Amino acid sequence: MSDLQEQSSTLNENRNPKIILASLLFAVAGLAIFLGLIFSDNDNSSPDSISEGIPVTEITAQQSELRSSEVETDNGNGDSLREKGTVEIFGEPIPIDAEIGYLAPSFKAQLNDGSESITIDPADGKVRLIGFFAHWCPHCQREVPRVTQWLEENGVPTEIEILAVSTAVREGTPNYPPSEWFIKERWPTDIFVDNEDNDLATAFGLAGFPYWVLVDATGRVMHRSSGELSEEQFGYLVELAISLTPQIT
Repeated sequence: MSDLQEQSSTLNENRNPKIILASLLFAVAGLAIFLGLIFSDNDNSSPDSISEGIPVTEITAQQSELRSSEVETDNGNGDSLREKGTVEIFGEPIPIDAEIGYLAPSFKAQLNDGSESITIDPADGKVRLIGFFAHWCPHCQREVPRVTQWLEENGVPTEIEILAVSTAVREGTPNYPPSEWFIKERWPTDIFVDNEDNDLATAFGLAGFPYWVLVDATGRVMHRSSGELSEEQFGYLVELAISLTPQIT
């Protein structure tokens, strides 16, 4: 037994340095992993720190100024594009729950191409189909190119007037500035801009986006719809508008 105890003691003495070395290596590895996690957390927080220091709206505004400058140069007529404008309403606003036949108000507003204000009198003998869009609205983002494609394939009807209104403009949201968005989507007709308070949209009883109002030649509301339209539905709306044009005898 004495010899066995002596051999065991010798074996333990030989193992102790290895155990100590392994323990040290394990401790060093653990420390490295711990430090790696700390530095990784610091790296992940960097974008948040940048975002807090420079508001997203400010970055978007700076980018939009550059884009607007480029669009103005391409425009070639010296006019500056606008996102909002002055609006005057003449007459009673259309209630949100208005029935067919309600008289639409006249209005004076500006186009987004920078030109002077234009007065629209719904009772001037012209049938009008007016669409209201918000550049940040996902439904509008799908419908505008859909309507544009329909108009490209079928042509802009000459019997009626199709107008767009850019309203509810918000900096720092998708597709800002909306003037550039309409250019990108190749919208082919006049685009009016609403004011800061969205008075034009309110005057026409807007309840949701996208929003279409069909006004006959006497200024009466003949159709209203909120929500996305398919190409077929928009085509039907155009046909309905054309059917309302005064017949020349």
